[in-house]
Amino acid sequence: MNNESLTVVFSTRSDNPAFQDHIRETCGITDVEILQYVNNGEYALTEIYNMGLRDSKNTIVVFTHDDVIFEHASDWVRTILKHFRESEFGILGKAGTTSITTSGKWWDERHLMVGIVHHQGINSFTDKFDTWENRYSGDFVEKIIETIMVDGVFFAVHKERIRKEFDENIKGFHFYDIDFSFSNHLEGVKVGVIFDIKIIHKSLGKTNEKWEQNRGMFLNKLRPRLPYHIEPEIMYDDPGITLSEEPSVAIIILAQNGFDSLVRCIESIRGKSRYTNYKLYIAFRTHDSRITQRFDDAQDIFLVQSSAASPAGIMNNIVKNHVSLDTDLLLFYHDDVELLNDAISLCVRIYTDNKQEIGTLGIRLHLGNNKIQHAGIQLTIGKDEQLRISHKGYGSYYNYTVGTERDIFSNSGAFTMVSRDIFLSLGGFSEWLMQWLEDVDLNFRLILAGRVNYFSGEAVGYHYEMETATDRTETLRKKSEDLRNLLGYIQGNLNNPKVMKHLNYIYI
Repeated sequence: MNNESLTVVFSTRSDNPAFQDHIRETCGITDVEILQYVNNGEYALTEIYNMGLRDSKNTIVVFTHDDVIFEHASDWVRTILKHFRESEFGILGKAGTTSITTSGKWWDERHLMVGIVHHQGINSFTDKFDTWENRYSGDFVEKIIETIMVDGVFFAVHKERIRKEFDENIKGFHFYDIDFSFSNHLEGVKVGVIFDIKIIHKSLGKTNEKWEQNRGMFLNKLRPRLPYHIEPEIMYDDPGITLSEEPSVAIIILAQNGFDSLVRCIESIRGKSRYTNYKLYIAFRTHDSRITQRFDDAQDIFLVQSSAASPAGIMNNIVKNHVSLDTDLLLFYHDDVELLNDAISLCVRIYTDNKQEIGTLGIRLHLGNNKIQHAGIQLTIGKDEQLRISHKGYGSYYNYTVGTERDIFSNSGAFTMVSRDIFLSLGGFSEWLMQWLEDVDLNFRLILAGRVNYFSGEAVGYHYEMETATDRTETLRKKSEDLRNLLGYIQGNLNNPKVMKHLNYIYI
């Protein structure tokens, strides 16, 4: 077996020398083994692929459709070999999921899918020949994201690590991939999705009667294990950051979720951040002696009791009447946020690198179950032509921008950094918003003013989304009114080119 080569297996209806030449031209090595099986229905794809496992002389075997285009000069063979050499994965593909429901349809929970696949053909929205990208998650470049199965358009197998061959009871050309990869996952084989190989698929997968029959076989076989999902760990690094500038930061925390939540919040700021040029301003409506006892003597913490009617009013009061005049940056912060890395230093670096244009800056926030709570806020319009505001990536594990995303619609007020001078030039938060959405309104007004909002996928924390103990009926009434008023304000500015470019059309 050659550790510097691999075998490519594909099934085809007729001899396909052009595809074999394409593999050789793009793979980056000279001794790739290509096993073409001409098959006009005499064999199920599971049988063909088992032949490939047996006939191949190499440890690593790639199974691919013969209507795939590889990026030229991409050296994709060495990329695959490197992934297997440096990891314990047994199966790698270009698209997969972390969840399968009782239906057996791996796309049922689209927000839990992983990968990026390009397609070429007639675009159903434009009716024109086109190449487009199906992006199910962020682009994790050289990382492998663990999944429970992979799609059959293209996947690679380490023969010495898999526990199951293809189930030849599955006939035809459907469901072989889901059954093979998921069955191996259940046996302890690591299955994952890679991003540093680009392929274009010259067709779209379609379901048919045979697909439904094979789905039934899969469900009869694995129904006791469904639904099935994995809960990945949150991905983040904590690189040491050297800053060329250290502007002063006022961190403004509205204490509304209890003493324990506030303590955890502040301890995570102090424990995770290497940035020191900041002061903490804690605002609270109701006096809690534990807060004063715990923090009254701290030199960098200022306690402010406020009687303002709305969160916007409370925070405006702190900025205008309590924050030091020499403060450069404001960081609005919820007390149910817990940092996982040095998010403040990361954000200060992004701010100083882009301060001529930057509006707000937000970070990636996860719920307590590790799913995404905030990866930016988007403005969408659906088939019903209704305008909506929603959190990008909400409820997913991997649907976020990995690095820095420039020019997003809005950030969450749970963690929003903004220049003090710019904030005051806009008059602060809009106090006509009674209960919420003052963060989105601020971001929107910054866009109208020509500023650009940024999001950092590298800066990470938990946002536990605790609910303040208030009159829920009255709170919901105020929130409904705030949403109606803000959407009306945005609707009135939709013809502004600065706003139009942020509008996402959702067709499903």
